[in-house]
Amino acid sequence: MPISHILYVAGGAVAACIVGSVGKDGLVHREAVKVASACLRLADKVTSVTQTIADEAADINAEARRKARIDAAVSERLAELEDGIRAEVIAQMDGVDKDA
Repeated sequence: MPISHILYVAGGAVAACIVGSVGKDGLVHREAVKVASACLRLADKVTSVTQTIADEAADINAEARRKARIDAAVSERLAELEDGIRAEVIAQMDGVDKDA
């Protein structure tokens, strides 16, 4: 491991010790608690908004699936009726052509 990496690790350890000793009771500690509290509130809000978006997406998906099922049923029913209607119209047209 290069010397620079060892210095980075040692510097980080020293900084952690300094922040730890200064931050136990003083202003740094209170501010750290405030920041942590704000982060937790923010995380709760993000979770809430994310859940709302997921719920809305699920609703949209369910409605799209419902519409697709309805469209498929209508198409199937129209296909069943089309043969009878077509035969009826042909018969009417053939009757009109014979009368003319």
